[in-house]
Formats: sequence, structure tokens, C-alpha cells
Amino acid sequence: MKVPDNLLYSIFQQQDRRIREGIARTTTEIATGKRIHNLSDDPVATFNVVNLKKEISQLSQFSRNRLFADVNLSYIDFTLNKVSDKIKMLYTKTVQAKNQLHTADALKALSSEFEEALSFLLDRANEKVGENYIFSGSALTTEPFSDSFTYQGSDEPFNVQIDEGSFVQVFTSGREVFSTNVYQMDTLFSSPDTAFTVSGTMNVNYNSTTVSVDYGRGVWYLAGKVSDPNVPLSSYGFDGDLVLYDSSMNELARISNYGQYSLNDLVTQINTAFGGQNISASVVTNPDGTYTLRISDGDSPANNFIGDTFGNILESNNLQNLVKIFNGISPGDVNAFVHQTPNGKYTMRLIPEDVSTTLSVSFSGTALGNFSTLNIFQVLSEIKDKLSAGLNPDDSDLMANQRAYDKIVQERSQVGSVLSQVRDQQPVQENRMDVLKKQKSDTEEVDLSESIMEYTRYRTAYEALMKIVAESRDMTILRYI
Repeated sequence: MKVPDNLLYSIFQQQDRRIREGIARTTTEIATGKRIHNLSDDPVATFNVVNLKKEISQLSQFSRNRLFADVNLSYIDFTLNKVSDKIKMLYTKTVQAKNQLHTADALKALSSEFEEALSFLLDRANEKVGENYIFSGSALTTEPFSDSFTYQGSDEPFNVQIDEGSFVQVFTSGREVFSTNVYQMDTLFSSPDTAFTVSGTMNVNYNSTTVSVDYGRGVWYLAGKVSDPNVPLSSYGFDGDLVLYDSSMNELARISNYGQYSLNDLVTQINTAFGGQNISASVVTNPDGTYTLRISDGDSPANNFIGDTFGNILESNNLQNLVKIFNGISPGDVNAFVHQTPNGKYTMRLIPEDVSTTLSVSFSGTALGNFSTLNIFQVLSEIKDKLSAGLNPDDSDLMANQRAYDKIVQERSQVGSVLSQVRDQQPVQENRMDVLKKQKSDTEEVDLSESIMEYTRYRTAYEALMKIVAESRDMTILRYI
């Protein structure tokens, strides 16, 4: 059967187009190494490649963020180490100034060392990495601390994302880093035993504990506590004579050797022996479940005085006694101090045992004053100013200096924890990047040897097609063009 020329030509055109397209495609694959050049080449594979590129781009950003965090946190850790070393040195100087005899000139010389150290610490607090201040929170270009130690940065931290749903804090608020939980009252007294002119109740709240102490004329406490109110007080080291005086300091009544009585029995003795003068006593339960004694003068104004020959029962009417009473009845996790300020006057400080404990101090009645926290620079600056004035540091200065050191150590520990988290992400990100790039390569790139073989097959097929047509009609393709 004879095949019509037009049919032969139509078959030839179809095969020629298919083979030419195959040759063109494999030639491009060999030249570029890519299997996909247009969406139409493989829509599903193209969609997968687009998603893989997006994941790779996002992972690259996370990796850059991780490196940014690593570099800055490493420098912050380095800086905090320098700060802690300097504060530790100042603590040693504070101990020496407190415990050793020094002339005024020697104390002033120590003051110069504190001044130099404060300048060093302020410079460290205002450190930068590139254009970013490391202790200014999210206010990256704002210098954190002024020369007067006032914080000027942001209280919001600066965070970066290092993984899906994972953010790390890189730049912390300097207010937090250089803060302390040293609470100082703003009211000043000329001496620790200056009588209060107001009365009320001081309430110190922290965690789930509240320590309340009444203060003012005509209020007395046993500055200590007992675990059993039915055991003789002498078992706890409390003894002496309790004496009641009138306003002219004439003795009105006396309870001798009160250590022989239990707390409950002493309350009965006081109410019996002193009750005629409107004096009343009661057992107070302390926050830790122990007990103490409270005595009050019911007259207004109070017109009686109570003296204890051993100084265990004190009137809560001056700083010295209020501090002793507070420390005597509190659980022991907050310490009260009589603190001498650089101008020679006195006030109260409250310092928790734990660096993380936050206090809330409130008053009922007429407030003694307002409590606020000091930052590390203010704590050390007070010691410097006292030394400059020829005054020795006191116990509260020593504990405040120790607290400054504890705070920096705590902050450095937190930085170290975040830095460890950041560095743990490096191998995870690198492995993930290798997987994504391989998936992209497998989807997008060609197997070069296979493409060359396919190209060779198309060339062979094309030559065969030319030969078949030529032999069938004894002609060339040129006759159909």
C-alpha cells in the first residue's frame, strides 16, 4: 500500500517536533545543570523548589540572628566578668575600711579608689558593640547611664529569633542588670536612738510572707522569738527584770527574773502587775509560726515607760530598737539595718538574704518614710562618699556591696544560659541547612550523565527519522519545505 506524501509529511513533522524539543531540553539541562526552567516543566517540582528556597532563606536569617546573638552575648559575658571582678575588689576594700582602724586621710585615700572603680564600672555599663549599647534594652543607640548613674535606656529587652517560635534576649535593660534589692528609707534621723514623732505599723511583704511591726511611743516588743509559748523564757536566753515607770521615771511596778516564766505566763504577770496603769500585754504569732511578746500603753498619749534590765524588751520608738525588733521576730530571710549616710545621719535599710527576693514595704498609720531600691552605682557611690567624709562603712554597706556582686554574678549566669542555648542551635541549623539544600538540589538539578545519555538517544532518533523518510520516498526533507 502506498503511503500518501502528505500523511508521511505529517508523521514526520510530529516526530521531528518531539525529537527537536527533547534535544533542546537536554541541551539546556546539560548547559545549566538545572532540570526546571519554567513552571510548565514540572509544576509540582517547581512548587516544592519555591517552598524550599523560602525555608532556606528563613533558616539563613535565623543563622545570622544566632551569630548576632552569639557575638553580643559573648561580649556581654566578658563585660560582666570584668564588672564582677571590680566589685569583688571593692568588697575587699569595704571589709578593710569597716574592720580596721583607719585615719580620716586613709579613708579618703580609699575613697579615691572607689571613685576610680566607679568610673570603670560606668564605662562598662555604657559599652557598645558596633553601634549598639549592650545594656540599653531595645533603645540600641541610647547611652544607658548618665554620669549621675541615672538609667536612660529602655526597660524593654531586645530579642532576636533564632528558630521557629524561639526568641532569645540579647540586650537586657541596664536598669535590671545593675539593680539591687537593697531598700533604703528616705527619712533621716540625727542618731539611731532619736525618738520617732509618728506612730503606725510597718508591713514588709515578700513572697507569701508579711512581717508587721508597730512603732511609736508606748509600744514594746520582745526583740526575739520562742517556738513554744509555754516553756520558760530562760530556755531561750531571755531573762531580766521588767520595770514600769511613770512619766517622771519613778518606778511603779517590777517583775523580777521574768525568765522563770513562759511567754504566756509573762503576759499574765504583766497584765496583773502593770494593768492598773493601763498597760496590756499579748502573745504575737510571727510569720514563721514562732511567738513573741507585745506590750502597749493604752493611754493617749502614752505616759508610762517600761525598762528591761537585760535589754530584751524594747520600745519600738527609734531606729535602733525598731531594727532589733524586726530582726528578732522576722523569719530571718530579710535583714534590717541602721544605716549611716554620708552626711552622718541615719536611716533604715532592708536587704533580703536572696538576691531575687523583691520587697513591698507599706505603712498603716503615719508612715515613717518611703523605701526605694538603690542600683549598684548608688550603693558603691554611698560607700565612696562615706569614706570621703571620713566615715567607716557599716554592716549594711558591706551587705549591699556583697549584694551588688551577687546581682552581677546572677546576671552573668543568665547570660551564660542564653548563650548556651544559642550555641546549641548552631549544629541544628547547619544540619537542617544541609538537608534543605540537598532536597532542593535533588528536586531542581539534573543527573548530568542521564541527561547526556538522553540527549544521545534523541540525536540517534533524529538521525534515524531522517533516514527512514529518505529511504521511504527516496528524497530529503528539503522537498517538503
